[in-house]
Amino acid sequence: MTAAGEARWALVPDALFDGERLRRAHAVVVEGERVVGVEGVGALPEGMDVHHLDGCTLLPGLIDCHTHLSDWMLPAFLAAGVTAVRDTGNDPAWILQRRERTGADPMAGPDILCCGPLLDGSAAFWPGIGRPHADAAAIRRSIDEMAERGTDAVKLYVHLTTDQIGAAATQADRRGLPLLAHLGPSVDLATAVSAGVREVQHLTGCVHHVEGWRTNVDEVAASATSLASAGVAQCPTLVVWDRLCRLNDTAFRHDRRDRWVHPDITAVWQRFPHRSGEVADRLDRQRSVNTMKRVLGALAGAGCTVIAGSDAPFPHLVPGFSLHDELSLLVDAGLEPVAALASATSVAADHLGLAEAGRIRRGSIADMVAVGGDPCDDICVLSDVRLVLRRGRVVDFEALATAAAAEFARPPEDPFSRLMIDFAEPPSRGT
Repeated sequence: MTAAGEARWALVPDALFDGERLRRAHAVVVEGERVVGVEGVGALPEGMDVHHLDGCTLLPGLIDCHTHLSDWMLPAFLAAGVTAVRDTGNDPAWILQRRERTGADPMAGPDILCCGPLLDGSAAFWPGIGRPHADAAAIRRSIDEMAERGTDAVKLYVHLTTDQIGAAATQADRRGLPLLAHLGPSVDLATAVSAGVREVQHLTGCVHHVEGWRTNVDEVAASATSLASAGVAQCPTLVVWDRLCRLNDTAFRHDRRDRWVHPDITAVWQRFPHRSGEVADRLDRQRSVNTMKRVLGALAGAGCTVIAGSDAPFPHLVPGFSLHDELSLLVDAGLEPVAALASATSVAADHLGLAEAGRIRRGSIADMVAVGGDPCDDICVLSDVRLVLRRGRVVDFEALATAAAAEFARPPEDPFSRLMIDFAEPPSRGT
């Protein structure tokens, strides 16, 4: 198959998940960067260039709503069929440059939305990608700065006070910036929602990643309807907590998808501090992941919006492919496969304001991925990626591998990779 150019051509899969429902015997007609029609196979005109995707389901390009980008990650996302990502904490100048780069060259990586730095309280939990704020006035100034620099959203972090969160929510609303929050121990979820928070990361405020096994799921379920009514979206990132509680699982050492990960980062994964922590903590984390799944099931059942994010590149989160893993965990938590797929396509696009993404329909951008099998029946087939279209052009997997190898040939110098490397360095010892 060659690049489409401006000629009309069609893809005919065994099944089509258009972002909302599964359809059969349908073809997708592409012209340039756009989908110009979704038609019954019998309606295609004679002589049209038709490409059959036997044994495959065609889906919209996937959207990862929670990442922290590095240059070496960009080829992996496209290889996994992830054509849009949201960076939820990074150096603002660095991430804005990458957003411009992939916008100008779609084959360089996915479309990027970004939040700039983590807006934190009096101390920044993650130096380098976080920014401390002494008071409410300081955080208002940061939000003004992010609006002027052109970020797509702002993210609040764990050390903020109630007053700071309220000031941030008001200022973000004034500046037209969506606001998301990773809540810390000093502000509960009800207070944050009252202050104006409408998107929560990692189920914070509902269940803790270590002590979560103590959570009364029935109590969370009782409040789920009010959260849904308030329009509070959840980006649960179950997969990051699953990996952090199972760092000693040898299966991850043999994940062939690691070929898409910079060797310096896989080395970080092998010495990540959680690996050698207290056994009791690791077991509590494992128990808490199961509670997170029950909590998420209750929230989704009450009508809360669920959007999918991976938190790559934390340990054993292969960029792009870890989003497939997240969708599998969402299904394990009780979501129907169609709902899990929507959380990374149509629902994610609607939440992020990506009107031309997340669905395969007339007028949408022709970002698509074909996978072997039917993910509406078996979500695990998502990682069997057969074809990726990026703005109407077929992605060359060999070219992606070459681009990744070029990145792997030099040390990663981007802010988030350096943060991870420094975080995992063992403490210096005196002689």
